[in-house]
Amino acid sequence: MIKSNLHNSYASRLNNSADLRRMTARVKVLLHAMFKDIAGKREVTQELNAGSTLQGILDELAWKYGKDFKQILDPRTGQISADTLVMLNGQSMRKTNVQLKDGDVIMISVPIGGG
Repeated sequence: MIKSNLHNSYASRLNNSADLRRMTARVKVLLHAMFKDIAGKREVTQELNAGSTLQGILDELAWKYGKDFKQILDPRTGQISADTLVMLNGQSMRKTNVQLKDGDVIMISVPIGGG
């Protein structure tokens, strides 16, 4: 009886921790150009807190990786710099107060011009 209760308790904790992992909201950040080189990877996953915004994720990346990540936001406007291309779910973004949700995909690169 004791062994069975211990097993059930352990199994219940495992199920609860699996449920928590499933409930944690995440966004995928795809990195291109110099951002990929600085981070040393093409993709990172960031966990979201309640009310997470694009600016919050960009601030976290700037703190974590430094260098050019700190130049993504224009300090004068608080918006995404014209020197950086940031897309959220395929849409180019300038404003950073956009609230994020689980499964969003952010892409960070540099704009490419032609002539």
